[in-house]
Amino acid sequence: MNDNTNLTRRACCSDCAETTPLTCPTIMSIITSIAHQEDALACILNAECAKINKVVTNYSDLDDLLAIDTSVEKILIQTVALEGILKAKLDSVIPLLTG
Repeated sequence: MNDNTNLTRRACCSDCAETTPLTCPTIMSIITSIAHQEDALACILNAECAKINKVVTNYSDLDDLLAIDTSVEKILIQTVALEGILKAKLDSVIPLLTG
């Protein structure tokens, strides 16, 4: 291990200097939080899918279909934005894992 890696890990938390990256509690907490947030986004997307299926099955009115389309589009835009934030969060942790 080089000195730069030790400095990076020490900046993360005091325990990281003595542990491997995958056993550092701070790094693992960040990775776990990313996984939980991804799981929550998956649940939101599944709910949107169920909403679309219900409307398409039960309604044939164009206004209802357009309203659900607009609603789902807003959720998808927000989900994509959150995915970008989670990607940046993960990208910031990867150097600690590979360093």
